[in-house]
Amino acid sequence: MTETEYKILLHLKNHHRSSERAITYKKLSIELGINSRELRLCVSQMVTDGALIASSQEGYWWISNDEEYQLAHDELISRIKKLSRRAKGLRTGYKLKQEIKPKQLQFI
Repeated sequence: MTETEYKILLHLKNHHRSSERAITYKKLSIELGINSRELRLCVSQMVTDGALIASSQEGYWWISNDEEYQLAHDELISRIKKLSRRAKGLRTGYKLKQEIKPKQLQFI
């Protein structure tokens, strides 16, 4: 764990336990003096590594019970489904573009 990750972990664990005390990434980056992009990348890696950090529209918080774990898990699954639909739309659009292209060339 990097020094930055440890700093984030301690802050969330000590000051933002439970969804009711969530903090936005913008506020957290200001409080900790960390670039907001770096903060989001660190949190993502930490969660991937098993840190009990939840995120939602309300912000980040330290998971402290089963209900919050389920909420965080459901949020991630929801994001996966939305990204999957988005990827499917992109794939469909690209395939349509490929099909239309040769037909348009015939008219030129």
